[in-house]
Amino acid sequence: MSRPGHTNSQDAAGRGGYEATGMNMKLTCWLAGLALALPLAGPALAFPGDKPVRIVVPFTAGSASDTVARVVADELRKTMGGTYVVDNKPGASGQIGSEQVARSPADGHTLLLTTSATHSARPWLVKTYPFDPVKDFVHIARVISVPFLLVVNPDLPVRNVQELIEHARKNPGLAYGYGSATSQVAAATFASLAKVDTLGVPYKSQPPAVVDLMEGRIQFMMADPSIAAEQVKAGKLRAIATTARTRSPQMPDVPTLAESGMGEFDPEVWLGIGAPAGTPTDIAETLNAEILKMGGRDAVRQRFAQVGLDLTPNTLADHAAYVRAQLAAWGKRIKAAGIQPE
Repeated sequence: MSRPGHTNSQDAAGRGGYEATGMNMKLTCWLAGLALALPLAGPALAFPGDKPVRIVVPFTAGSASDTVARVVADELRKTMGGTYVVDNKPGASGQIGSEQVARSPADGHTLLLTTSATHSARPWLVKTYPFDPVKDFVHIARVISVPFLLVVNPDLPVRNVQELIEHARKNPGLAYGYGSATSQVAAATFASLAKVDTLGVPYKSQPPAVVDLMEGRIQFMMADPSIAAEQVKAGKLRAIATTARTRSPQMPDVPTLAESGMGEFDPEVWLGIGAPAGTPTDIAETLNAEILKMGGRDAVRQRFAQVGLDLTPNTLADHAAYVRAQLAAWGKRIKAAGIQPE
């Protein structure tokens, strides 16, 4: 029955109105909740976002690795935005900084300046290596290829490779310095091919070795052009050969080792960018694409050329294969030179 003064139709209409109002209120609350939730469910900020990217250099400031890392950081900052910090972690021929990155979170915010020293040569020079140079990293891209300069103290009475060999044979125990695994192997291979008795002196990186070479504490070394070229121009060092396949446009008077009678001895040194294994593929692809674009910019190429470095970026897949091939190549070179792991 209806209450007095109300009809069934009015009751129905009232109930319908109340029910509709309740539904509207529920719908409004649901939409409001959805609106608050959408920003959280939306796409994340593009890499690198607000979190800084740390590029670990496993050698000292002033080394070729350090130079390359700082150029890469500058260029990524310009094109991708974000904050990039170059962090030098030298020690054990690059092993300490490299291992630190291998054990870091694989989120793209910790990168490594990889080198042929740390990922091609060094694994063959020690009996126990704390990480796998291939499996423990995502190798993102090669950045540059580096020839060595065979440099001597200018007081040494030699002007070319053959004179150096003759001098070394008359003076057994001639000392060479090295600040990386590749510079060690290159100098030891040279001595082996030349059949001379020499003494290798280790340094934490190449810059202090160059200082000792200029001061006469050692007599020769295989040095990165980025740290030796200016000293050569200033007359503080004498360059007698390059390991490059062709002469450098910056030093056209310096012959190649092949031209100097050393056959096909042309060790290839490389520097690249890597990240811990497990780093998301999309981040690796993004960084690789930016490095490839970097290779097409004349200003960047010129910046590297001025210090004797060739900008040679490659694709993600090509670089992974390249790292594996270089590891095998340096292993063969080290065994041929008779270098025993320590």
